[in-house]
Amino acid sequence: MRTPLMLAKSLLLCLLVLFGASRVRAQDSLRITVSEGTNMALALSPDGQSIVIDMQGTIWLLSAKGGVAKTLTDFRDDAHQPAWSPDGKRIVYSSFRDGTFHIYSIKPDGSDLQKHTTGEFDYREPSYSPDGSKLVFSSDKGGSYNLWELTLKTQALKQLTEHAGNEYSPSYSPDGNRIAYVVTRPDASGLYVWEGGKETLIWKTTATLGPPAWAKDGNSLILQTVADGATTLVVKELKADAAPKVISTKGEDVFPFRPSVAADGSIWYTADGAIKHKTADFAKTEKLAWQATFALNRKPYTRKKYLLDNPKPRPVKGIRAPVVSPDGKAVVFTALGDLYWLDIGLSTPQKLTNDSFIEADPCFSPDGRFLIFTSDRSGGINLWARDLKTGQDRQLTNGTEEINTPSFAPDGKRIAFFMLDRAAFGRSVLHTIAFPTSEDQPFAAPQKVYDALFGPGVPSWSPDGKQIAVSALDIYSTRFREGLNQFLIIPSQGGGNALEMKPDSANQTISFRGRSGPSWSPDGKWMAYVLDGKLWTLPVAPDGKQTGPAIQRTKTLADNMTWTADSKTLVYLAIDTLKQMDMTTGRVSTIPLAFTYQPKLPTEPTIIHAGKLFDGKTNKYQENVDIILAGSRIQAIEPHKAGRKGKLVDASKLTVMPGLWEMHTHQTILSGEKQGRIWLSHGITSIRETGSDPYDALERRESWDAGIRPGPRSFYTGTLNEGYRLYYGLATSIRSEEQLRMELDRAKKLDYDLLKCYVRLPDRLQQLAADLAHQIGIPVTSHELYPAVKYNIDGVEHASATSRRGYSMKLTSTNHIYADVLNLVAKSGMNMTPTASLQGGFSFQTRRDTSLLSYPPYTHFYNETYRTNLMAQQQTMRRMMPGAIENFKTLAGNVKKFIDAGGRMTPGTDSPLIPYGLSLQVELQNWVEGGVTPFETLRGATLWSAEAAGVGNDLGSIEVGKVADIIAVEGDPLNKIRDSMNVRYTVKNGNVWTLAELLK
Repeated sequence: MRTPLMLAKSLLLCLLVLFGASRVRAQDSLRITVSEGTNMALALSPDGQSIVIDMQGTIWLLSAKGGVAKTLTDFRDDAHQPAWSPDGKRIVYSSFRDGTFHIYSIKPDGSDLQKHTTGEFDYREPSYSPDGSKLVFSSDKGGSYNLWELTLKTQALKQLTEHAGNEYSPSYSPDGNRIAYVVTRPDASGLYVWEGGKETLIWKTTATLGPPAWAKDGNSLILQTVADGATTLVVKELKADAAPKVISTKGEDVFPFRPSVAADGSIWYTADGAIKHKTADFAKTEKLAWQATFALNRKPYTRKKYLLDNPKPRPVKGIRAPVVSPDGKAVVFTALGDLYWLDIGLSTPQKLTNDSFIEADPCFSPDGRFLIFTSDRSGGINLWARDLKTGQDRQLTNGTEEINTPSFAPDGKRIAFFMLDRAAFGRSVLHTIAFPTSEDQPFAAPQKVYDALFGPGVPSWSPDGKQIAVSALDIYSTRFREGLNQFLIIPSQGGGNALEMKPDSANQTISFRGRSGPSWSPDGKWMAYVLDGKLWTLPVAPDGKQTGPAIQRTKTLADNMTWTADSKTLVYLAIDTLKQMDMTTGRVSTIPLAFTYQPKLPTEPTIIHAGKLFDGKTNKYQENVDIILAGSRIQAIEPHKAGRKGKLVDASKLTVMPGLWEMHTHQTILSGEKQGRIWLSHGITSIRETGSDPYDALERRESWDAGIRPGPRSFYTGTLNEGYRLYYGLATSIRSEEQLRMELDRAKKLDYDLLKCYVRLPDRLQQLAADLAHQIGIPVTSHELYPAVKYNIDGVEHASATSRRGYSMKLTSTNHIYADVLNLVAKSGMNMTPTASLQGGFSFQTRRDTSLLSYPPYTHFYNETYRTNLMAQQQTMRRMMPGAIENFKTLAGNVKKFIDAGGRMTPGTDSPLIPYGLSLQVELQNWVEGGVTPFETLRGATLWSAEAAGVGNDLGSIEVGKVADIIAVEGDPLNKIRDSMNVRYTVKNGNVWTLAELLK
């Protein structure tokens, strides 16, 4: 007989077993078995018995006879392109596990991990010498990719080649005396052989070449090629005049990796998602039967709560580009589209401007008399000056290209600024103008100071006015685009050489080029900048050269630093708080600031009379119905009845549907006031901004929500969370767990809606980012599929995009996907935004239907110069990337494959790489081109997008109780997707605009 105590113990034991088992299952709660891989490399063991593959960044081992593959490396190692030692006792590969590509090796059972390279440079594509004593690989250690050789016994590293071009993917010949490799140079790209310090070009070609493998006799090479949108496997004899022989079949999707040549001369390679074995005479090819299982841990978490139509005042957090006055008594900044003046010590700022345009980037004249700022009052974004004594404004420039980040010279006679280079995406040119001495002086002609820079920082003058310091990108090589943010000291009169400098150490990088310095003190002794998120100052000479060690000034996040005229005080933004630092004592004090804005909500009932209604959920229309709005919410959907009280929107001859979502865009203030109207006129009522200056994005969102400027809902994140190296000006280099935690604190305080991890953030930090973001209820997205999907990343951006590896693990060169990618996306519940329009779709669609480029909102908002440059860029892309067009239908068809397999797809474009608004409409057409039905496409652009953003209970469909984000279009979009372009009314939060009002 059991006593109550015994029963209680038994129950407790059962519960422990139950919950313990539940926790175990949660760690690997979803198992996905596949028998195909996308862009995986292989290596055959010297005895021919085993094969290793690098599917999805993990090294797997399987029998050469097939069967089940087992993992050898940690899923976070991002391990690639394995090779066996000649004795079969070790496997070498390149791994990104620590945030830089280094060479590692393990035993065939996965044990005894050894690291063979160290330091800040990347090392890739390793291969053993025939005697096993050396490794050869490529590295950007010398400023470009060259071949390097490592003697394993002594660890001596020797550079074999030295060229300004890029030399990579090396492979020793069977006798060990020669090395075959690939070269990209402006005048002589192709396949080379190195022997005794001398290079020989054996095949000059513009085709993209994969890593070569030597035939057994050492007289020819086997490698993959990509040309004209097709891949092939070829054999190339060493004689330069010998034509390559194609040994693959027509249409075979050969992967870009080194084949393995067996002892009998047969060839193992990967293609079409398979492991293939080709006989030595190339006459017969067989596929190996194999399988591998991914174990995923997809844990649910509580999403952030939204109060989309809450009428209560909200605190203003979009404090953009604050600048301290020379006397240190006031701070001026942009918020809610206008300039505000804050007397230090008072918490409530006063408006300096009050209009629907944008005034931004304020800076004081040295004497404090004038305030320079940018504004789109006159159409384009130009420079303006406010006389703070008289309150009068005057326009200083009258250009057509956007201007930003003005900075006064110390003598008050010149202003430096950047002007957008429309012909080159993301680049701006440093200019100066003379500050006019009288009000009736004509517009000054800008003087070019330096060549275009990619995403540069804010100009800062030396005290003598002879130099201008900016932050600029310094890339490691031309093979990959990433680099470090450096100080660039430019002669202010133009001409001469700029001084390139990195503070303290060659491998340090300014956190974020946007507003992280360098900021030169007026006395010329210091430059303030942000490193690892914290504020530092660097002692400098009058010419900007470093004179001593840098000093860390804060332990917390800082940016937007400006100096008082006496150089005794530095004012900066600490996430959501203005701070000032006494530079003598180091004391930091808070500058009080508190004000609010009121969301714009309708004050009267609205009735939308819909001729046809698509609710976003069902593949059919309701007809002749009234959608009755009470405030911003849908109160009822009823058969039409004339005479209802309220504002009538007559869409009786139109189709009413949920507002569209643009799920991948980036914005800047350079688009001006018209940005919101661009979105709304294209039927887009919600956007997801996947990387931004957070203060810029917040200013925009708050202005739109307050009704100061018309615009959609904005679901945003701040800067791209990037690794040690970076590329974009809106990326932040994250080098430690501590810094990542501080960035998540910023995300919480600034009310981010998502977190974006970028190309070179290592998986260990990306996994932590997912955990921290989920704790505050926001999703995480990145370019990565696996292992991101394993550790609960919510979304993946782009069907294929920039990768730190030089190739995609999601999509092949011919736009194919295979079972690993298809099932990891479709079965995990991960959301994908494929951006088909970015990857050839926009060019494909606009070439076939030129009337798209005459679409009224597009021609209204984009001037002729922009439109001409866009077409030139599209033509250049067609020449440089013919496969993007020829293989586009394959890419578009992948969207249908994902949806048919149960995947969640949402449309986005990566605008402004292609134009805002129009690109989203083209994206929808691309989906339908690939076989997705108009209903599935529109569901993805409405309900599924809202659900991915965490607001599916309020947005994405037209249902009673939901918020009214609605559009009315002319036509039948459920049967003809192009009709979704014919927007006549746009409703956001119950507020209604006609197309004519948006195109004012």
